[in-house]
Amino acid sequence: MSQLVRPYVTNAEFRSSPTWLDTENLVVGGDTVAQDAELANTLLKASAWATGVCNQRLDAHQVLERMRVTPDQYGRVSIHAAVKPVRKEAVTAFSYGQPGSMTPLTDLSAVWVEDDVQILVQLGGPGNFGPALEFGPPRGQVETFVQLGYVGGWTSTTLAGSSSSGAASITVADPVGIYPGDVLRIWDPGDEEAVQVGPSYTPGNPTVPLVGATGAAHGPGAGVSAMPADVHQAVICRAVSMLLRSETGGAGDYLEAPYGPTAATGPGRSKAMELVAEAKHLLRPYRRVR
Repeated sequence: MSQLVRPYVTNAEFRSSPTWLDTENLVVGGDTVAQDAELANTLLKASAWATGVCNQRLDAHQVLERMRVTPDQYGRVSIHAAVKPVRKEAVTAFSYGQPGSMTPLTDLSAVWVEDDVQILVQLGGPGNFGPALEFGPPRGQVETFVQLGYVGGWTSTTLAGSSSSGAASITVADPVGIYPGDVLRIWDPGDEEAVQVGPSYTPGNPTVPLVGATGAAHGPGAGVSAMPADVHQAVICRAVSMLLRSETGGAGDYLEAPYGPTAATGPGRSKAMELVAEAKHLLRPYRRVR
């Protein structure tokens, strides 16, 4: 599993959530830069935890798989992708054959993707199933080596620069996973909005044309994501559980908080444990299933 380098949730999104936590005192004596860095580290750890729970990276990234497959009687191979979701246009490379003699598939237009995870590729015509007696596997059903490249996961990036209200395009830090027609959410506290990628967009270009225009101005670093909101909430829950501290005799930054910060909720159980359980529940639909 490749290394995660960007949290699924931005500092601004986390701070705008009703966590009742003081994120300006994470590093004793640290300045604003130090506090921001430590919160980003915590969110990265929480995102990596979500990756582990789901047994796959959830943000869009390049995937390369190598395997051995056996074509069916129609000359087709069916591959269950290691990372989901994967879309037809996200399959970027396919080659097959034997080690040292792999044949690239130059036309990927016939690749078929089912349920965002099952990839079907036609390698050749059907095998020979005539009346003659055959020994060994039918033609076309010999084990074949395959190398498959695709983009798996949901777009999860940030704005690379400012965007004014009414802008016809946005510029993102990482365009991996963005395709024409996609609906992306800009996670900008107080100015959240959904935008649709224009049909003229060329995948891989950091400048993304939109259908219509932005409804608000956004600053650099605002989150841009196609990831389900439940994943965002799971990361927030896990990060909060990591930031909770031991009770300090009633003293706290927020006296009105419903827990402060690790009040027990039952025998052998804490608020942190409940938050972790809630995060796992939210992530359940996105766990990798083979």
